[in-house]
Amino acid sequence: MAFLPISLHPGLEAFFKEQGIKTATAIQKRVIPEILNRKSVIVLSETGSGKTLSYALPICSKLKAKEDEGVKNTLKGAPYAMIVVPTRELATQIYKVFKSISHHTKLRVRDLTGGDTNAKMKSVASGSYEILIATPSRIKSALRHKELSLNQLQYVIFDEADQLFDMGFKKDLDTIIEYFDMNMTQFGFITATLPTEVEQYIVERFPMVKFEKIAAGADSHAPQSNIETYNVSVTPAEKNMVVKMFMEKQAQGRGIIFTNQKNQAEELFKYLSEKMPKLKMKLLHGDLEIKEREQNTKAFVDGKVQILVATDIAARGIDIKDLVWVVNYGLPKTAIYYLHRCGRVARGGRKGMVYNLVAPHDSKMISQINEAIANQRHLNLDVIPEEKLKSQEKKFEKKIEPKKPASFRGKAPKKEVNPELLDRRGRAVKSSGRGRSGAKADHKKGLSEAPVKRNRGIKRR
Repeated sequence: MAFLPISLHPGLEAFFKEQGIKTATAIQKRVIPEILNRKSVIVLSETGSGKTLSYALPICSKLKAKEDEGVKNTLKGAPYAMIVVPTRELATQIYKVFKSISHHTKLRVRDLTGGDTNAKMKSVASGSYEILIATPSRIKSALRHKELSLNQLQYVIFDEADQLFDMGFKKDLDTIIEYFDMNMTQFGFITATLPTEVEQYIVERFPMVKFEKIAAGADSHAPQSNIETYNVSVTPAEKNMVVKMFMEKQAQGRGIIFTNQKNQAEELFKYLSEKMPKLKMKLLHGDLEIKEREQNTKAFVDGKVQILVATDIAARGIDIKDLVWVVNYGLPKTAIYYLHRCGRVARGGRKGMVYNLVAPHDSKMISQINEAIANQRHLNLDVIPEEKLKSQEKKFEKKIEPKKPASFRGKAPKKEVNPELLDRRGRAVKSSGRGRSGAKADHKKGLSEAPVKRNRGIKRR
């Protein structure tokens, strides 16, 4: 089967057959050859376009070919490829993709996220494997405790790169990047949007890396054309009732109700559970226990429940092809999150519907989202100009300062003494140490500056 004009490892044929994949998607046709040719990439493409396989397939193909040449990874806790993701849910989804490929290629895959057991942490630290999928905070912790080594890292992928920065992982990423060998490592930033601050960070932190930017069309970050959007005017007090009416009269198929806050998700879930006890529904937000989050996500993905009430934790990492609708109980504060919420539906070319509950105070937000989608400037799709890269290289070179020689850890270095405070024999003269009167004496001897007069105020009786 010719998946692509350029050949992948023969071991992937069984994977294609098992998954029923006959041809590559548009973004896969452009990204896979670049990664196979050892190019670092920035990939902009809408959700549901096959971005995960666009980097998973070439990485697995190259690693399997390396293994066929007799090079097998035997070092403990030192992967060849690392996928950095913002959430546990997305890590789980990507882990499943790599595991389904490794079932045929026999590559070893590990995942590491917040809330993992000590047993899983030990398997990452003491085992040999080729691929690691992990969140930034866990990678940083593992590096600090020397449970993970990046000495032989060849591939690094930042999936959902825009959310990595939006969720405040910048400091963790700064630490992790210090461990990379820029000459040996191939990088990939995979995202649906590329805000200016993310692009600037890439330029600053990877000045020596030449990236190929690949976008699946000029409007790759806009809501898909096969999504129908409905704005419903409500007051905040009417929202619960309107959602209930929607569930009773309008909703068909499965969907997600997005809220901005965890307490809103809790209250709405409780309200619907009381009013519609027969409705198969689950709750998902960051304050739930890890085990409960995993159970609820799995139940929804497996089709055991119809509705998921969730915060933006579900805006990424949940890939369900038959999802029909999304309700925005509250509008997200940024256009990026709106795009990712919309991206849960209309996957794989199917149609989907988005319902926005717009309160009077949301009208400004609606206009901002529409403007952000219509005006592509801040969701930049222009290739980073070489001039910008070169100027950044110069800045980077200027910042490098020669290291000072290490000091001998023996006797403490002698403190430099003001020559004016030496006596006739060259010995240091100490201050009189008698408070203000001592300071006056030192001043008369020329050993110090004149003491500062203090206003002690009025004495209390």
